[in-house]
Amino acid sequence: MQIWVITVGEPLPRYSGEDRRLRSGYLAQLLAERGHQVTWWTSSFDHFRRRHFVLRSERVEVGQNLQLQFLHGCAYQRNVSFARQRNHWQIGREFRRLAPGYPRPAVIVCSFPTIELSRESVRYGRARGVPIFLDIRDLWPDEMVDRLPPAARGLGRVLLAPLFGSARRALQGASGLIAISERFLNWGLEFARRERSVDWDRIFPLAYTGDPAGAKVTAAALRAELMPGVNPERRIFWFAGTFVGNIDLGTVIEAARRLQARRDVQFVLTGTGERWEEWRAQANGLVNVVFTGWADVAQLDALSAVAWAGIGAYRQGAKMSMPNKLFEYMSRGLPILISLEGDTRDLVTSSHIGLPYEAGDPASLAAAVERLADAPDLREAMSANAVRVYQEKFSAHGIYSAYADFLELHARS
Repeated sequence: MQIWVITVGEPLPRYSGEDRRLRSGYLAQLLAERGHQVTWWTSSFDHFRRRHFVLRSERVEVGQNLQLQFLHGCAYQRNVSFARQRNHWQIGREFRRLAPGYPRPAVIVCSFPTIELSRESVRYGRARGVPIFLDIRDLWPDEMVDRLPPAARGLGRVLLAPLFGSARRALQGASGLIAISERFLNWGLEFARRERSVDWDRIFPLAYTGDPAGAKVTAAALRAELMPGVNPERRIFWFAGTFVGNIDLGTVIEAARRLQARRDVQFVLTGTGERWEEWRAQANGLVNVVFTGWADVAQLDALSAVAWAGIGAYRQGAKMSMPNKLFEYMSRGLPILISLEGDTRDLVTSSHIGLPYEAGDPASLAAAVERLADAPDLREAMSANAVRVYQEKFSAHGIYSAYADFLELHARS
Protein backbone atom coordinates (compact mmCIF):
# COMPACT_ATOMS: atom_id res chain seq x y z
CA MET A 1 0.00 0.00 0.00
CA GLN A 2 0.94 3.64 -0.39
CA ILE A 3 1.27 5.16 3.09
CA TRP A 4 2.12 8.76 3.95
CA VAL A 5 3.88 9.72 7.18
CA ILE A 6 3.97 13.48 7.75
CA THR A 7 6.36 14.75 10.43
CA VAL A 8 8.90 17.54 10.87
CA GLY A 9 11.59 17.91 13.51
CA GLU A 10 12.92 14.34 13.56
CA PRO A 11 16.30 12.95 12.43
CA LEU A 12 16.17 11.75 8.83
CA PRO A 13 17.75 8.67 7.24
CA ARG A 14 20.87 9.58 5.24
CA TYR A 15 20.75 13.24 6.36
CA SER A 16 21.13 13.10 10.15
CA GLY A 17 24.27 11.00 10.57
CA GLU A 18 24.12 8.60 13.50
CA ASP A 19 21.20 10.35 15.24
CA ARG A 20 18.80 7.64 16.29
CA ARG A 21 15.36 7.32 14.76
CA LEU A 22 12.46 8.77 16.70
CA ARG A 23 8.76 7.91 16.58
CA SER A 24 7.95 8.64 12.92
CA GLY A 25 11.32 7.44 11.69
CA TYR A 26 10.90 4.09 13.41
CA LEU A 27 7.30 3.75 12.19
CA ALA A 28 8.18 4.69 8.60
CA GLN A 29 11.02 2.17 8.47
CA LEU A 30 8.83 -0.55 9.97
CA LEU A 31 6.07 0.05 7.42
CA ALA A 32 8.63 0.01 4.59
CA GLU A 33 10.03 -3.31 5.86
CA ARG A 34 6.49 -4.71 5.71
CA GLY A 35 6.48 -4.00 1.98
CA HIS A 36 4.48 -0.77 1.88
CA GLN A 37 5.55 2.19 -0.26
CA VAL A 38 6.15 4.89 2.36
CA THR A 39 6.48 8.58 1.64
CA TRP A 40 7.74 10.64 4.56
CA TRP A 41 6.79 14.29 4.12
CA THR A 42 9.10 16.56 6.11
CA SER A 43 10.66 20.01 6.30
CA SER A 44 13.76 20.94 4.33
CA PHE A 45 15.06 22.63 7.51
CA ASP A 46 16.90 20.72 10.23
CA HIS A 47 15.21 21.80 13.46
CA PHE A 48 18.05 20.50 15.67
CA ARG A 49 21.12 21.83 13.84
CA ARG A 50 19.47 24.96 12.45
CA ARG A 51 20.54 24.34 8.86
CA HIS A 52 18.83 23.18 5.69
CA PHE A 53 18.91 19.53 4.64
CA VAL A 54 18.18 20.64 1.08
CA LEU A 55 17.52 24.03 -0.50
CA ARG A 56 14.25 23.31 -2.29
CA SER A 57 11.27 21.00 -2.19
CA GLU A 58 12.45 17.69 -3.62
CA ARG A 59 11.86 13.95 -3.46
CA VAL A 60 14.70 11.63 -2.40
CA GLU A 61 14.81 7.83 -2.21
CA VAL A 62 16.48 6.86 1.09
CA GLY A 63 15.86 3.12 1.27
CA GLN A 64 13.85 0.25 -0.08
CA ASN A 65 10.17 1.32 -0.15
CA LEU A 66 11.02 4.60 1.65
CA GLN A 67 11.31 8.09 0.21
CA LEU A 68 11.50 11.57 1.70
CA GLN A 69 9.49 14.43 0.25
CA PHE A 70 11.10 17.64 1.47
CA LEU A 71 8.88 20.70 1.86
CA HIS A 72 10.92 23.87 1.61
CA GLY A 73 10.63 26.58 4.22
CA CYS A 74 12.74 29.41 5.58
CA ALA A 75 15.37 29.07 8.32
CA TYR A 76 14.76 30.07 11.93
CA GLN A 77 16.95 30.27 15.02
CA ARG A 78 14.50 30.36 17.91
CA ASN A 79 11.79 27.83 18.74
CA VAL A 80 9.27 30.54 19.52
CA SER A 81 9.55 33.14 16.77
CA PHE A 82 7.77 34.61 13.79
CA ALA A 83 10.38 33.01 11.52
CA ARG A 84 9.46 29.54 12.77
CA GLN A 85 5.76 30.24 12.27
CA ARG A 86 6.52 31.49 8.76
CA ASN A 87 8.38 28.23 8.10
CA HIS A 88 5.30 26.28 9.15
CA TRP A 89 3.06 28.31 6.85
CA GLN A 90 5.45 27.74 3.97
CA ILE A 91 5.73 23.96 4.36
CA GLY A 92 1.95 23.69 4.72
CA ARG A 93 1.56 25.58 1.46
CA GLU A 94 4.14 23.33 -0.20
CA PHE A 95 2.25 20.22 0.91
CA ARG A 96 -0.95 21.59 -0.60
CA ARG A 97 0.91 22.27 -3.87
CA LEU A 98 2.69 18.92 -4.17
CA ALA A 99 0.31 16.34 -2.68
CA PRO A 100 -2.12 16.21 -5.63
CA GLY A 101 0.75 15.08 -7.87
CA TYR A 102 1.22 11.85 -5.92
CA PRO A 103 -0.74 8.59 -6.23
CA ARG A 104 -3.57 8.52 -3.70
CA PRO A 105 -2.36 6.90 -0.46
CA ALA A 106 -4.26 4.21 1.44
CA VAL A 107 -3.82 5.98 4.77
CA ILE A 108 -2.12 9.11 6.17
CA VAL A 109 -0.68 9.74 9.64
CA CYS A 110 0.41 13.29 10.43
CA SER A 111 2.10 14.51 13.60
CA PHE A 112 0.32 17.30 15.46
CA PRO A 113 1.91 19.83 15.58
CA THR A 114 2.61 21.38 13.18
CA ILE A 115 -0.86 22.83 12.96
CA GLU A 116 -0.44 23.90 9.35
CA LEU A 117 0.60 20.48 8.02
CA SER A 118 -2.13 18.85 10.10
CA ARG A 119 -4.77 21.16 8.63
CA GLU A 120 -3.54 20.59 5.06
CA SER A 121 -3.29 16.81 5.42
CA VAL A 122 -6.83 16.64 6.84
CA ARG A 123 -8.08 18.81 3.98
CA TYR A 124 -6.42 16.49 1.47
CA GLY A 125 -7.68 13.29 3.14
CA ARG A 126 -11.27 14.43 3.44
CA ALA A 127 -11.38 15.62 -0.18
CA ARG A 128 -10.12 12.28 -1.48
CA GLY A 129 -11.68 9.83 0.98
CA VAL A 130 -8.35 8.84 2.55
CA PRO A 131 -8.30 7.88 6.26
CA ILE A 132 -6.23 10.57 8.03
CA PHE A 133 -4.95 10.26 11.60
CA LEU A 134 -3.41 13.07 13.63
CA ASP A 135 -0.76 11.93 16.13
CA ILE A 136 -0.88 14.40 19.05
CA ARG A 137 2.57 14.99 20.57
CA ASP A 138 2.36 18.57 21.85
CA LEU A 139 -0.61 20.64 22.94
CA TRP A 140 -0.32 23.49 20.46
CA PRO A 141 -1.41 26.26 20.48
CA ASP A 142 -2.16 26.04 24.24
CA GLU A 143 1.53 25.41 24.89
CA MET A 144 2.50 28.53 22.93
CA VAL A 145 0.25 30.66 25.12
CA ASP A 146 1.58 29.08 28.32
CA ARG A 147 5.14 30.06 27.43
CA LEU A 148 4.17 33.74 27.56
CA PRO A 149 4.39 35.74 30.81
CA PRO A 150 1.10 35.38 32.73
CA ALA A 151 0.13 38.99 32.11
CA ALA A 152 0.48 38.52 28.33
CA ARG A 153 -1.46 35.28 27.96
CA GLY A 154 -4.86 36.85 27.41
CA LEU A 155 -3.52 39.00 24.58
CA GLY A 156 -1.53 36.02 23.28
CA ARG A 157 -4.69 33.92 23.01
CA VAL A 158 -6.35 36.73 21.03
CA LEU A 159 -3.38 37.09 18.68
CA LEU A 160 -3.18 33.33 18.19
CA ALA A 161 -6.92 32.98 17.50
CA PRO A 162 -6.27 31.96 13.85
CA LEU A 163 -4.03 29.11 15.06
CA PHE A 164 -6.64 27.98 17.57
CA GLY A 165 -9.19 27.93 14.76
CA SER A 166 -6.87 25.95 12.47
CA ALA A 167 -6.10 23.44 15.22
CA ARG A 168 -9.79 22.91 15.94
CA ARG A 169 -10.64 22.39 12.26
CA ALA A 170 -7.78 19.92 11.84
CA LEU A 171 -8.70 17.88 14.92
CA GLN A 172 -12.40 17.92 14.07
CA GLY A 173 -11.75 16.84 10.49
CA ALA A 174 -9.39 13.95 11.21
CA SER A 175 -10.68 10.40 10.76
CA GLY A 176 -9.16 9.52 14.11
CA LEU A 177 -6.80 10.78 16.78
CA ILE A 178 -3.66 9.06 18.04
CA ALA A 179 -1.89 10.33 21.15
CA ILE A 180 1.08 9.57 23.37
CA SER A 181 -1.02 9.56 26.55
CA GLU A 182 -4.57 9.53 27.87
CA ARG A 183 -4.34 13.23 28.78
CA PHE A 184 -3.19 14.20 25.28
CA LEU A 185 -5.99 12.19 23.66
CA ASN A 186 -8.60 13.79 25.93
CA TRP A 187 -7.21 17.23 25.03
CA GLY A 188 -7.56 16.46 21.33
CA LEU A 189 -11.10 15.13 21.74
CA GLU A 190 -12.08 18.25 23.64
CA PHE A 191 -10.74 20.40 20.81
CA ALA A 192 -12.55 18.18 18.29
CA ARG A 193 -15.76 18.44 20.36
CA ARG A 194 -16.61 14.76 20.17
CA GLU A 195 -16.55 11.56 22.18
CA ARG A 196 -13.82 8.95 21.93
CA SER A 197 -14.21 6.30 19.21
CA VAL A 198 -13.21 2.79 20.22
CA ASP A 199 -12.21 1.96 16.65
CA TRP A 200 -10.61 5.21 15.43
CA ASP A 201 -8.90 6.83 18.44
CA ARG A 202 -5.91 5.17 20.06
CA ILE A 203 -3.03 5.75 22.47
CA PHE A 204 0.47 4.67 21.43
CA PRO A 205 3.02 5.92 23.98
CA LEU A 206 6.42 7.22 23.03
CA ALA A 207 9.14 4.60 23.19
CA TYR A 208 12.91 4.77 23.22
CA THR A 209 14.12 3.76 19.75
CA GLY A 210 17.81 3.40 20.55
CA ASP A 211 19.64 0.27 21.66
CA PRO A 212 19.46 -0.08 25.47
CA ALA A 213 22.45 -2.40 25.33
CA GLY A 214 24.49 0.52 24.08
CA ALA A 215 24.92 1.68 27.67
CA LYS A 216 27.03 -1.40 28.43
CA VAL A 217 30.32 0.09 27.31
CA THR A 218 33.78 -1.15 28.10
CA ALA A 219 36.22 0.61 30.42
CA ALA A 220 38.32 1.56 27.40
CA ALA A 221 35.32 3.10 25.68
CA LEU A 222 34.49 5.05 28.82
CA ARG A 223 37.96 6.56 28.91
CA ALA A 224 37.73 7.43 25.23
CA GLU A 225 34.25 8.90 25.21
CA LEU A 226 33.74 10.61 28.57
CA MET A 227 33.79 14.35 28.09
CA PRO A 228 36.05 16.86 29.87
CA GLY A 229 35.05 17.56 33.46
CA VAL A 230 32.86 14.48 33.91
CA ASN A 231 34.06 12.54 36.96
CA PRO A 232 32.88 8.90 36.96
CA GLU A 233 33.96 8.57 40.60
CA ARG A 234 31.12 10.87 41.64
CA ARG A 235 27.39 10.25 41.76
CA ILE A 236 26.34 11.90 38.53
CA PHE A 237 22.87 13.38 38.13
CA TRP A 238 22.50 13.74 34.38
CA PHE A 239 20.29 15.77 32.08
CA ALA A 240 20.43 15.16 28.32
CA GLY A 241 18.29 17.18 25.93
CA THR A 242 17.78 20.54 24.26
CA PHE A 243 18.08 23.78 26.23
CA VAL A 244 14.76 25.28 25.15
CA GLY A 245 11.04 25.55 25.71
CA ASN A 246 9.72 23.43 28.52
CA ILE A 247 13.14 22.58 29.95
CA ASP A 248 14.10 24.15 33.29
CA LEU A 249 17.80 23.81 34.03
CA GLY A 250 17.73 26.95 36.17
CA THR A 251 16.21 24.91 39.01
CA VAL A 252 18.85 22.19 38.52
CA ILE A 253 21.64 24.77 38.76
CA GLU A 254 20.22 26.28 41.93
CA ALA A 255 19.87 22.80 43.46
CA ALA A 256 23.55 22.24 42.64
CA ARG A 257 24.39 25.51 44.37
CA ARG A 258 22.74 24.19 47.54
CA LEU A 259 24.80 20.99 47.32
CA GLN A 260 28.23 22.50 46.64
CA ALA A 261 29.60 21.06 49.88
CA ARG A 262 28.95 17.51 48.67
CA ARG A 263 32.06 16.44 46.79
CA ASP A 264 30.49 13.10 45.89
CA VAL A 265 27.73 14.62 43.72
CA GLN A 266 28.07 16.10 40.25
CA PHE A 267 25.47 17.55 37.87
CA VAL A 268 26.19 16.89 34.19
CA LEU A 269 24.11 18.82 31.65
CA THR A 270 24.31 17.56 28.07
CA GLY A 271 22.90 19.40 25.07
CA THR A 272 22.67 22.79 23.41
CA GLY A 273 19.96 25.28 22.58
CA GLU A 274 18.88 28.89 22.74
CA ARG A 275 19.21 29.09 26.56
CA TRP A 276 22.77 27.70 26.62
CA GLU A 277 24.43 31.03 27.40
CA GLU A 278 21.84 31.96 30.03
CA TRP A 279 22.29 28.74 31.98
CA ARG A 280 26.06 28.71 31.59
CA ALA A 281 26.16 32.19 33.09
CA GLN A 282 23.86 31.13 35.95
CA ALA A 283 26.19 28.21 36.79
CA ASN A 284 29.37 30.27 36.65
CA GLY A 285 31.62 29.34 39.58
CA LEU A 286 29.81 26.09 40.45
CA VAL A 287 32.42 23.34 40.37
CA ASN A 288 29.78 20.62 40.70
CA VAL A 289 28.08 21.54 37.39
CA VAL A 290 29.50 20.39 34.04
CA PHE A 291 28.14 21.42 30.64
CA THR A 292 29.26 18.91 28.03
CA GLY A 293 27.69 20.47 24.94
CA TRP A 294 26.17 18.23 22.28
CA ALA A 295 27.01 14.51 22.58
CA ASP A 296 27.11 11.86 19.88
CA VAL A 297 25.79 8.32 20.33
CA ALA A 298 29.02 6.91 21.78
CA GLN A 299 29.32 9.80 24.23
CA LEU A 300 25.70 9.40 25.34
CA ASP A 301 26.33 5.69 25.93
CA ALA A 302 29.38 6.51 28.06
CA LEU A 303 27.55 9.18 30.06
CA SER A 304 24.59 6.89 30.72
CA ALA A 305 26.97 4.15 31.89
CA VAL A 306 28.42 6.35 34.64
CA ALA A 307 25.28 8.31 35.60
CA TRP A 308 23.66 7.69 38.98
CA ALA A 309 20.26 9.04 37.84
CA GLY A 310 18.58 10.97 35.03
CA ILE A 311 16.85 14.31 35.55
CA GLY A 312 13.58 15.14 33.81
CA ALA A 313 13.82 18.90 34.32
CA TYR A 314 10.64 20.58 33.09
CA ARG A 315 9.33 24.01 33.90
CA GLN A 316 6.36 24.64 36.15
CA GLY A 317 3.10 24.21 34.26
CA ALA A 318 4.66 22.28 31.36
CA LYS A 319 2.06 20.28 29.45
CA MET A 320 4.47 17.50 28.46
CA SER A 321 3.18 13.98 28.92
CA MET A 322 5.36 10.87 28.80
CA PRO A 323 8.34 12.58 27.12
CA ASN A 324 10.83 10.48 25.18
CA LYS A 325 13.53 11.35 27.69
CA LEU A 326 11.68 9.30 30.31
CA PHE A 327 11.97 6.13 28.24
CA GLU A 328 15.58 6.79 27.29
CA TYR A 329 16.55 6.96 30.95
CA MET A 330 14.45 3.89 31.77
CA SER A 331 15.96 1.79 29.00
CA ARG A 332 19.43 2.56 30.33
CA GLY A 333 18.53 1.57 33.86
CA LEU A 334 18.64 5.08 35.31
CA PRO A 335 16.34 6.14 38.15
CA ILE A 336 14.53 9.36 37.25
CA LEU A 337 14.09 12.60 39.14
CA ILE A 338 11.02 14.14 37.53
CA SER A 339 9.28 17.51 37.88
CA LEU A 340 6.30 16.75 35.61
CA GLU A 341 2.92 16.00 37.11
CA GLY A 342 0.12 13.86 35.71
CA ASP A 343 0.79 10.68 33.73
CA THR A 344 4.57 10.91 33.99
CA ARG A 345 4.70 11.39 37.75
CA ASP A 346 2.15 8.64 38.25
CA LEU A 347 4.30 6.21 36.26
CA VAL A 348 7.52 7.14 38.08
CA THR A 349 6.03 6.85 41.56
CA SER A 350 3.73 3.85 41.04
CA SER A 351 6.45 1.83 39.30
CA HIS A 352 9.12 2.88 41.84
CA ILE A 353 11.55 3.99 39.16
CA GLY A 354 12.47 7.38 40.59
CA LEU A 355 11.52 10.33 42.75
CA PRO A 356 9.39 13.38 42.03
CA TYR A 357 10.37 16.95 42.81
CA GLU A 358 8.43 20.18 42.56
CA ALA A 359 9.03 22.17 39.38
CA GLY A 360 10.81 25.45 40.03
CA ASP A 361 11.79 24.44 43.59
CA PRO A 362 15.58 23.94 44.01
CA ALA A 363 15.17 22.77 47.62
CA SER A 364 12.80 20.01 46.52
CA LEU A 365 15.23 18.81 43.84
CA ALA A 366 18.21 19.02 46.19
CA ALA A 367 16.36 16.88 48.74
CA ALA A 368 15.56 14.25 46.08
CA VAL A 369 19.19 14.23 44.92
CA GLU A 370 20.47 13.72 48.46
CA ARG A 371 17.96 10.98 49.18
CA LEU A 372 19.05 9.01 46.12
CA ALA A 373 22.76 9.77 46.50
CA ASP A 374 22.73 8.47 50.08
CA ALA A 375 20.86 5.24 49.31
CA PRO A 376 22.75 2.92 46.93
CA ASP A 377 20.31 0.08 47.62
CA LEU A 378 17.33 2.29 46.71
CA ARG A 379 19.13 3.41 43.58
CA GLU A 380 19.81 -0.18 42.50
CA ALA A 381 16.20 -1.23 43.13
CA MET A 382 14.88 1.70 41.08
CA SER A 383 17.37 0.93 38.31
CA ALA A 384 16.15 -2.67 38.06
CA ASN A 385 12.52 -1.52 38.10
CA ALA A 386 13.20 0.98 35.31
CA VAL A 387 14.61 -1.67 32.99
CA ARG A 388 11.81 -4.11 33.79
CA VAL A 389 9.01 -1.58 33.22
CA TYR A 390 10.61 -0.39 30.00
CA GLN A 391 10.90 -3.92 28.63
CA GLU A 392 7.38 -4.88 29.67
CA LYS A 393 5.50 -1.76 28.60
CA PHE A 394 7.56 0.60 26.46
CA SER A 395 9.56 -1.47 24.01
CA ALA A 396 9.75 0.44 20.74
CA HIS A 397 9.25 -2.68 18.65
CA GLY A 398 6.11 -3.68 20.55
CA ILE A 399 4.51 -0.23 20.55
CA TYR A 400 5.29 0.69 16.97
CA SER A 401 4.40 -2.76 15.61
CA ALA A 402 0.95 -2.28 17.14
CA TYR A 403 0.86 1.25 15.64
CA ALA A 404 1.67 -0.17 12.19
CA ASP A 405 -1.02 -2.84 12.62
CA PHE A 406 -3.55 -0.12 13.44
CA LEU A 407 -2.72 1.87 10.30
CA GLU A 408 -2.85 -1.24 8.11
CA LEU A 409 -6.27 -2.15 9.52
CA HIS A 410 -7.74 1.23 8.66
CA ALA A 411 -6.04 1.42 5.29
CA ARG A 412 -7.90 -1.76 4.35
CA SER A 413 -11.26 -0.63 5.75
